[in-house]
Amino acid sequence: MGQEAGNGASPIRKLRDCLQKVDFLGQLKLDELDKLLGALKRRQCPPGVTVIKQGDPGDAFYMISSGRVEVFDKGKLLTSRHPGEYFGESALVTDSPRMATVKTAVETELYVLYKEDFNKILMQNPGISAAIRAHTVKLRQGGK
Repeated sequence: MGQEAGNGASPIRKLRDCLQKVDFLGQLKLDELDKLLGALKRRQCPPGVTVIKQGDPGDAFYMISSGRVEVFDKGKLLTSRHPGEYFGESALVTDSPRMATVKTAVETELYVLYKEDFNKILMQNPGISAAIRAHTVKLRQGGK
């Protein structure tokens, strides 16, 4: 069991790496990240599916495993997101409405962490909750 994975990292490793990119999750320990990984739900979407709609309540965070999504603000294309990237993370820690619409551009595989599952993990793991709370307080005080 070496560090090198040959033709790329395992799917679990890729998902863990993606979680670590999220500001408020990046400082978590591997075992804490693995608890979040265990709550992920796989979702396969054909092209043209609206994954989240601007203005709707946020109830989930999404990581892109394969495919591509496009992000729109009031109907205007802002950007595209690709495998290894994520969107909707603020839904996990705020009650703010969705700030953009996200649609699949091609056949896309997503991994979804629902807010309800996230909150259950936080209640069972005070260390995760404390780390996230400290980070979100820091963000609020620092601006963005």
